[in-house]
Amino acid sequence: MVYGEGASYAVDRNSPIPAYQQIASSVTHRICDGEWLIGEKMPSEFELATMYGVSRVTLRQAMAQLEQEGIIEKYQGKGIFVRSNPRHFVQNLEFPTVDFQNHRPTLDFRILGVVSCKAPSRNVARFLSVEENAELTYLQRVFLHENKPIGLNNVWFRAEDVPGIGSEPFVDGSLSKTMLYRYHKNIVTIENDIECVRLDAHSAELLETAYDSLALKINSQYLLEDRFPVQYSSTLWLADFTQFHYTAHK
Repeated sequence: MVYGEGASYAVDRNSPIPAYQQIASSVTHRICDGEWLIGEKMPSEFELATMYGVSRVTLRQAMAQLEQEGIIEKYQGKGIFVRSNPRHFVQNLEFPTVDFQNHRPTLDFRILGVVSCKAPSRNVARFLSVEENAELTYLQRVFLHENKPIGLNNVWFRAEDVPGIGSEPFVDGSLSKTMLYRYHKNIVTIENDIECVRLDAHSAELLETAYDSLALKINSQYLLEDRFPVQYSSTLWLADFTQFHYTAHK
């Protein structure tokens, strides 16, 4: 689909993405771009089905998904109305950085669990410089904006480095400050890798979004002054609701 003035909204019949999901994504983009405002009545199901070249059944599948996501609302006998603009959840999210002394968290989070485990993959073991059977502590939390999940954070530590982590609130709500002030781990370097991925079923459920949705994945290795790794994290950010801001200094 092509968005913007003079755009064609016919679905791509050769795409592996179901037609109703293509329509839901297109309508979301159009609301984000301000084509329909919050509280404004949208075209009828018949008009939208004609616009996208699909049956009323397919169109209703797309509208049901958007209604479930809280983007639109249907009223019997009145029509379809815009309930929210997903772009209200967009904010600048900096890459993990060691410059946290004056930083206040801009996002709420909820810890989903803290458990003991073995390294789940060779990569995690390699980034923490441990054997694959080493005892680790795994912490999982979800980041929230206006009470809506937009990021899923998975973190691994050596078990002996962070005894009791998660059993009491983080220092100033910051994991980095907790590592410094509670566990005396002075992180001076964070190596970040970013890629675009599609969510698996479990991650999508935790983020309350559709399976196979796009996400930005940031893998971060946290290093002490001697480049000894003390923490490894992998964070999934919903691609529809986040943008990254980076300032380069000379």
